[in-house]
Amino acid sequence: MNKLNKLLCGIVITICANSHASELILRNVSLVDVVSLQIYSERTLVIVGNEIVKISDNTYQSQIEDSISIDMTGKYVIPGLIDAHVHHATDPDSWDNYAVTKQRLQHLLRGGVTSVRDMGGDARALANLKRLAEIDQIQSPDIFFSVIIGGEAFFADPRTVSSAKGRVPGETPWMRAVDLDSDFDSVILQAKGIGATGIKVYNGVPSEVLPPLYQSTKKHGLKIWSHATISPASPMDSVVAGVNVLSHVPDLAGEVIDNMRDWRIGEFEISDALFQSSLQQSSYTELLTAMHEKHVVLDATMTVFESRKNDNPLRRKVYEQAKFILSLAVESGVKVGAGTDAFADLEVDLLPPLHEELELLVDEGGMSPLQAIQSASIINAQAIGIEDTHGSVEAGKVANLVFLSEDPSVNISHSKSIVHVMKNGKFMYRGNMPNLPFVSAREVDGMLWMSGQLGNFPTTMTLAGDSIEAQMHQTLSNIGDVLREYDLGYNDVVKCTLMLADINEWSRANEVYKQYFTDQLPTRSAFGASGLALNAKVEVECIAER
Repeated sequence: MNKLNKLLCGIVITICANSHASELILRNVSLVDVVSLQIYSERTLVIVGNEIVKISDNTYQSQIEDSISIDMTGKYVIPGLIDAHVHHATDPDSWDNYAVTKQRLQHLLRGGVTSVRDMGGDARALANLKRLAEIDQIQSPDIFFSVIIGGEAFFADPRTVSSAKGRVPGETPWMRAVDLDSDFDSVILQAKGIGATGIKVYNGVPSEVLPPLYQSTKKHGLKIWSHATISPASPMDSVVAGVNVLSHVPDLAGEVIDNMRDWRIGEFEISDALFQSSLQQSSYTELLTAMHEKHVVLDATMTVFESRKNDNPLRRKVYEQAKFILSLAVESGVKVGAGTDAFADLEVDLLPPLHEELELLVDEGGMSPLQAIQSASIINAQAIGIEDTHGSVEAGKVANLVFLSEDPSVNISHSKSIVHVMKNGKFMYRGNMPNLPFVSAREVDGMLWMSGQLGNFPTTMTLAGDSIEAQMHQTLSNIGDVLREYDLGYNDVVKCTLMLADINEWSRANEVYKQYFTDQLPTRSAFGASGLALNAKVEVECIAER
């Protein structure tokens, strides 16, 4: 089946799965409020479509006849996490290709990351991934990406060549060299036209370029994101000009070390006395005060510096700076966002590196666990500009939620105790459930043998309604999740078996079933069953062919 048919089939999946959407009531949950940094027990969340419409105590009584209630006793709900610094589609034809990127994005979502800020790649690929994520055609966080703005010399970097393939780096809408003679309105409007949320100011931009560049960026509604040091401009130059976010905490030492970036990557030597001055609190008082007053977010990216601290003495020094400046920033009340600038090792890491970043914010920055979660939620939402709809568990916001089995205020490592992830009001399939004595599917000689699926919400034991129609939609949606896991679609299915608790509902089940197979029908058997797990009305088992 060609890619277009698979995509159209995926659209049918989404429409059908949501066509019976009703009121979903999540009761007895402990709500982590990342605004007040408090936990409120025995809350009830009411979700309609993709939105939290109400939060109340457990006395809430629904007025909707087919509402669905799930008991969340013992669970803690936090906002869907946001990683403020990722890189995808840097080289879409090689190591960062679509198949690998899709795996990484899936890993992020299943690990509780529901939004990401991508800090520079091939915007053609990123725009496509952004669209697929928005309509839930791939399992992925929502993607908010940047275009790179730098000095002419920066675009000799081989990474920019890969990301601009087919174009000239520095002359494309997503990788633009600027100077005082640039038409800034044109630069920013082209960035906006390709779907960027913000600009990323990189190295080689003089301080006198920043005010007109930032003025045009704000005028056209994009966010201003920058490396903390963009030599020759200093961190304070960016803050004064109106930057929204500064990335990489040790680079704030650019206030002390003029060639900070070159020193950090080993291309410039500094004296020990200059290094020691970069570890003095007085060196940052003015800068951190200005960042606090202007609500500039510091995207710390501790993970990437911690992972390299033992490589050589230079990187150990950089990590010393990172720890020192981070603790000062936290103490000064600067908004600190959680970004990783790191990939997970998909063969080793069970969860995304953002959870490690949260631990570093607590262990090295002196944050409380709830402050760290705040960094990865509402503060990062502010950095992206989506705080009105994302970043906290509040009525009127998108139902991007993570449910934990352990209290995150006790230990930040409890952010890893994920039992459910919800994006756009839907429970996400997270692969095989370890508490069940079977797997979802096994592939043998090009044939995918799938376990029977019920109409329960993924990762829960709650059926998606009482009617055969509601359960059939959810059952077939669950089958679609497993098929996508193997890069297959409904039209790759060759055989299905329907097990019905009431064989008299056969014709009603068929009406739903036919909506999911739009190209060619599989072979099929159906029979009445004396009893199904969860007292379900239907179970469907399928076989697919690659």
